[in-house]
Amino acid sequence: MVSTVRTYLRAIAQVPQGDEPLVFSTGFAVLEAKPAVDHRFLSYICQSEPFVGEVVARSVGVSYPAINPGDLGSIIVALPSLSDQRRIADFLDAETSRIDYLTSYSQRQQRVLDEKFIESVRVGTTGVVGRRIPTGVQWMPEIQDGWTLRKVGREFKTSSGTTPNSEVEAYFDGPYPWVNSSDLPDGEIRVIERTVTKAALEAYPALRVQPVGALIIALYGQGETKGRTGVLTSEACLNQACCALIRVGRIVTEFAAFWFRAHKAGVISLAYGAGQPNLSQELIRRLMIPVPDVELQELIVAQLRIEEAEYQVQSSALAQRCELLAERRQAIITAAVTGQIDVTTARGVSA
Repeated sequence: MVSTVRTYLRAIAQVPQGDEPLVFSTGFAVLEAKPAVDHRFLSYICQSEPFVGEVVARSVGVSYPAINPGDLGSIIVALPSLSDQRRIADFLDAETSRIDYLTSYSQRQQRVLDEKFIESVRVGTTGVVGRRIPTGVQWMPEIQDGWTLRKVGREFKTSSGTTPNSEVEAYFDGPYPWVNSSDLPDGEIRVIERTVTKAALEAYPALRVQPVGALIIALYGQGETKGRTGVLTSEACLNQACCALIRVGRIVTEFAAFWFRAHKAGVISLAYGAGQPNLSQELIRRLMIPVPDVELQELIVAQLRIEEAEYQVQSSALAQRCELLAERRQAIITAAVTGQIDVTTARGVSA
């Protein structure tokens, strides 16, 4: 919650200055600096640790904690002179700009890393090197000559699930893991947030236990969730937003999982429906996956696992860098607005 509050406060504090009036929803509070307060200093005050802590402490509510505007306005902050406020704001403008640049650069590195890995998976699961043949599929135009296109519905048994009545407590917190689309990590599914009981399975025939090794695909969900995949490492049930693929043919499950990850955008483009287009079990069954013989599939999977491990190490390092930069940004803002740093010399935190 603290990070969420900090994000909102930073967004509010950095509203651009201009002549055009701005309109805000009821989920925002607007703080307007009085003549004795520099608006940039106020922005940094709102991002400082003491202020964020006060907002969190005064917030009420369980699902969506929020602070009342009156309580927000009653938070007491220490203000130096206007000239000192401006000096501190100038210092923080320069320091946070450098940090923000490094953060933005790291995020660009992550995007390039993501694209490089996905392209490697795409090449690996379509074999588009050497002689190629057309597929007639716009988002997968070519495959390796000698590979064949095989329909998912012929190579896998598909299944889905359902959601028990949430008002019946006896259906939840049982021994059976219950996979939701948010549990899918584009890899092995090792953490499942919710569970259901035997009573739920008996009351809902669609709530079937899926086997270890089943490939799970998110049929719909918010943000990047739709089209995400996961492979079960333990038996589990699904909700209706997930589709299970259980191997019955020649396509190796892990090979199919990598193919879905590489072609997620293309698969999602097939979604349909008013409002929020979704995928469906039948649509998944109609998809055609290019495959070589089983032995080559397993070799490709082994190579992609090695590349994925390297990718994860690099991604983890970039994520850690961004986290450290965020901590540095927060610390320097807090230190400056609370007087722990002499910004005229910027020699560090006072004793």
